Amino acid sequence: MTAGAIRLSHEGCGYYAWLVVSGPERGSIWLDYRACDIPLKPLSAGDGRRVGFGEWYLDWLTLATAQARRG
Repeated sequence: MTAGAIRLSHEGCGYYAWLVVSGPERGSIWLDYRACDIPLKPLSAGDGRRVGFGEWYLDWLTLATAQARRG
């Protein structure tokens, strides 16, 4: 199910974010909640479009920076 994808991060509780690197979904981020019997699904923005790596990474970086500043 994850052939052609790279696991990017552990989200806790056995959940992961994956970057698809081949095929028609190339560049999109998928969420993996199979640890609680929820199938893989693409990460979508509020307007329904798929979230790509650049947007995902910048959001993560903004959150990590804010957390680091709080100490």
